[in-house]
Amino acid sequence: MLNWEDTLWSGTRGVALVDARFTILGQTGIRVGDEVDRRWGPLKLRAMLGALLAQPRVALPAAELADWVWSDGDDLPRNPVQTLYSYSWRIRRVLDSMRDRVELVVANGTYRLDVDRKSVDYFQFRNRVERARDLVRGGDHQQALDAIRGAFSLWGDQRPLDDLRSERAEAWRHRIRLNVLLPAYDLLCGEYLILGDYNEVLEVLEDLDHHEHPALLKRRLEALYRLSRTEEATELFFSAYKGFKADVNDAAADDLRKFHDSLKEHSVAGGRAREGTAGVLVPEQLPLDVPMFVGHEEKFAEMDTAAANPGVVVVDGVGGVGKTAFAVHWCHTRRQRFPGGVLFADLQGFSDSAIVDASFVVDRFLQGLGVPPDRITNPDHRTAKLQSVLSGRKVLVVLDNVRNTAQIQSLLPLFSSSVVIVTSRSRLSGLAARLAPQRISLGSLGMDDAGALLVDRIGERARGRAELTELTRVCQGLPIVLKVLANHIATRPEVPLSDFVKHFRERGVLDLGATHGPRAVFMQSLRALDPEASVLFRTIGVHPGPSITVDVAAAMTTLPRRRVHAALDALTEAHLLDQAGELDRFKLHDLLREFSAGLLDDERERGRIELRLLDHYLRTAEHADQVLFSTMVRVPTPDSEEDVGALEFESAAAARRWCTAEAQNVLALVRLAFHAGHYEHAVTIPQLIGQIWLRQGNTVEVLTLLHAGLAAAKFLGEHAEEETSALLLQIGFTYLLRQEYRRAEHHVHLAHLGFVRAEGDQTMAIACCLHTGARILVATGSVIMGIDSHERALRMLRQSESPAPSMEVGFLYRAGEAYKNAFEYTRAATYYHQALALAREIGDEASEATVLHLLGALSFARELTAEAREFAEASLFAHARLHAVGLAGEVCALLSEIELEAGRLFEAKQYARQAIRLCGRAGASIHEATALHVLSRILVRVAQLDGAVEALERAHVIFADLDRDRAEVVAAELRELQVDLALPAARSESPVLDPGR
Repeated sequence: MLNWEDTLWSGTRGVALVDARFTILGQTGIRVGDEVDRRWGPLKLRAMLGALLAQPRVALPAAELADWVWSDGDDLPRNPVQTLYSYSWRIRRVLDSMRDRVELVVANGTYRLDVDRKSVDYFQFRNRVERARDLVRGGDHQQALDAIRGAFSLWGDQRPLDDLRSERAEAWRHRIRLNVLLPAYDLLCGEYLILGDYNEVLEVLEDLDHHEHPALLKRRLEALYRLSRTEEATELFFSAYKGFKADVNDAAADDLRKFHDSLKEHSVAGGRAREGTAGVLVPEQLPLDVPMFVGHEEKFAEMDTAAANPGVVVVDGVGGVGKTAFAVHWCHTRRQRFPGGVLFADLQGFSDSAIVDASFVVDRFLQGLGVPPDRITNPDHRTAKLQSVLSGRKVLVVLDNVRNTAQIQSLLPLFSSSVVIVTSRSRLSGLAARLAPQRISLGSLGMDDAGALLVDRIGERARGRAELTELTRVCQGLPIVLKVLANHIATRPEVPLSDFVKHFRERGVLDLGATHGPRAVFMQSLRALDPEASVLFRTIGVHPGPSITVDVAAAMTTLPRRRVHAALDALTEAHLLDQAGELDRFKLHDLLREFSAGLLDDERERGRIELRLLDHYLRTAEHADQVLFSTMVRVPTPDSEEDVGALEFESAAAARRWCTAEAQNVLALVRLAFHAGHYEHAVTIPQLIGQIWLRQGNTVEVLTLLHAGLAAAKFLGEHAEEETSALLLQIGFTYLLRQEYRRAEHHVHLAHLGFVRAEGDQTMAIACCLHTGARILVATGSVIMGIDSHERALRMLRQSESPAPSMEVGFLYRAGEAYKNAFEYTRAATYYHQALALAREIGDEASEATVLHLLGALSFARELTAEAREFAEASLFAHARLHAVGLAGEVCALLSEIELEAGRLFEAKQYARQAIRLCGRAGASIHEATALHVLSRILVRVAQLDGAVEALERAHVIFADLDRDRAEVVAAELRELQVDLALPAARSESPVLDPGR
């Protein structure tokens, strides 16, 4: 009996899995990056989404959907309709996190998933099967076989809708088995028979139940006769014939007898040998095909297109990525397209052996064609003979492992009527000007393909094991590493996989296979470079971040920028670097970074490079700080006379762009500074960059940076009390912005104590601590105490020896904010207008934007709607110009309330949705919840009650954590809406309305 669990198809023989966004072949999965997450939610949520994915764009009534989700053996919830509605809300939250949103529509008691069928793996399977049928009709049987094998690589040995056990799901599985899967197997076997792969037919049909699909029985009989296994064929025929008769299925029995008689009369052995012409052999110089090939399905399609006509196709990629295996596998699977044969030569461009020259290739190809090269003594005449023999013949030529254009430029004119595949670690850009070759660049394998390759080489003990994921990650998708690692493990069958995981996590995989492993492969590529590019590669391995610019590389090497750019381009040409989205930004593959970092043995030289690198970032960050906060007190930085090529910024926008582009590099560099003992850099860079990132709403990154700086400050000793306190104050301020008030208060208090202990005049710093503490008091409801602290901080600031007008602006409007919370609107307005005038006087655009927002909120509280809108719109424009994401979201939340009050519902809805998006991105949760609450009121006004319920549910979750009073208001509104929708009231244990669950 052919079961779903039977391994009828090995995906290792097929083409790689397409990156489906959703999977229902197996458990219901959602693709996240390179991996499919099949544990994204509880079983019933996965079951509900799976049922909807099996019927995309079909509206399922709640009762029918419940039949899909719950089987007879399940405990049916007391209120399935309400439970499904709750599930839909939770599924929507998951779908919202996807890059291209998929809509789950709930309307009139039905559920519909608006998803493209092509993004679901089951429908991808069906599309590929149909494509294979089209290719069969067009007579292209090899491509048809590739297509149907690719389809089965999607299905594998998985049980469709594996999360569902209901009768409806079982009926669906039975239906697609008979109508989709078994006919697909019939098509697969038919193509194997046409192409002479008879043993493959028998392997596929190993466990055939011919009662289900008699056509597959015929395929098995034909394969047996083609293999001259007539006794087995006859025995199988009589057994099946008697079975049909016993079942009183005379029609099937007679049809089978006629088919069997025809086979006996007409069957012949397999394919005939091909013949050459004019005494010239048909060359067959291809190396053996790899026993298993996975991945790069889209690249095979590109190769099919590129090789459709005579010409040159360059397959390039980093050493060890599998270029030769890719080319050889493509040639084997498309061999019938080239009746003139296949010529293959390894030019050893990057090996330790002597590089193969053009004359050797000519001799090898002549031998393959049956022309003894020794009888032609003149090399030029041999070349002419080869060109003459190949003229007009459809031959496939593979030039493997080419070092550079010069190595093959004399050969390529000989193959004018051939398809020429050239593989190289170099991009061979020199070919472009003369031959305009097609280009296919191979990258690393995805996690699924890499895992399949390891399982094939290690064996069944690796299948389904958690350690497999970690081993796959260690190899970083490079086939050379995967194969060497798998061989290393396979030859040690008694060692647990967990031991290998620990071993390679600690030591890496570079040194596996001393003569043919990753390090040896990379070293071959490095030796092919000119000295300056080689030195640069060794140097940039010190950089810990994900990308590096020309300016940074120049600072590290002290070479002129022009020469550095040329060397980086040479490394990119050699596939030792990749372009990172900009012409002057490059990135290293992680394994190549490890290789590069290990090339620099001199620790003193490494230290000098690290210091130049950190100085470059510190001085550049200092320049950005000066441009963006020109009116604020400067962060003290260590002195340095060395020119480290620090960037200068012509505008605030340019400074912000640099800070955004270098975010991940800065985080990595601060960690490097800490671990390498450059503590002053680790303390100073976070203070310079942190305030800039806060304006962009990147609070998580800011906290990571500041805490790293704080850890470094502890190693500077007692004289760093001021720096430590400054970091503590910034951390407290960041927690304040995130509404984490207890943490904020703790860090501000520690900062205050530290400034009191620090040497020198700390009046201004202590005033900042008082001011931040006052904001915490106001935010947590101690408004009167907060006002008192604000006034004390303002007085202390004004008594300071150093004037700080920009800081005074902040003190003024925050004091005004406190008075507003105390309903003293006149005093609040006075402070706001003082702050606005001072901000405009000193040209502090950010503070001006903030004060305008506050004036808008104050006017709205005083029911001056037109005035409130004017202030808020001016604030939004200013924040947008400054790229202050979180602050712009807060203003949008205010504008949504203003427009709702004015009855301008369309504008109110637009502002609310923008506020939700921006505040969610910046972590401004209370403002996100406010915008959701306003959006629900808007949607009620336009009779979109489903959407209003969802908005209230999301708002309630946030308010339940941050503002219990508002949470109760939202819960009451939610209950009223559910009555209006004629939905049963939520149970007490509802996961939506009970935040404690």
